[in-house]
Amino acid sequence: MGNALIEYADLISLLTAVGTFVAIVAGVVELIKARREHVKAKEQEFNSSYLAISDAYHRLLELAVEYPHLGIFPWQEEPADLSLVDLNRRDIFYEMMISIFERAFLERHKTPEISEHFWPGWEAFLKRQIEKPSFRNYWGIFEGEGAFGAYDRRFEAFARRLDKSLPQTFRKTPPQT
Repeated sequence: MGNALIEYADLISLLTAVGTFVAIVAGVVELIKARREHVKAKEQEFNSSYLAISDAYHRLLELAVEYPHLGIFPWQEEPADLSLVDLNRRDIFYEMMISIFERAFLERHKTPEISEHFWPGWEAFLKRQIEKPSFRNYWGIFEGEGAFGAYDRRFEAFARRLDKSLPQTFRKTPPQT
């Protein structure tokens, strides 16, 4: 009878060991699944954030192709004489552009890909855009409160800091005509 107890105890130990092993394996499998789901969710978040910004920018580019004489980008010359209709159109394009910059700013920390690879380009673009006199005049946040106050305050504060980092020659905004 003594041998039967030892065999029974060995069987219980073996079953406990196997059960523990199975529980550990199941836990690891669940962790792997959770990690994959997390990575997939981050990829979807990146894709939706990036695609929304990219789509808006591409729409702006399409409009700029239709109206190249407005000179809305930093690499384009400032037009000398625009009609009232074109001035209004340019302001709308600037509004679209600021909205894109704001969205990129607010989304910059959502994923490491945006933060490390996309945001630096948007920041450099915004810096160059701030140097453009017509853009500065439109936005108006550099010499006061801003035209509409409709932008995220953190974004406006960032743009002001960026402006202060520019050479003094760019920070002088000529009067609006």
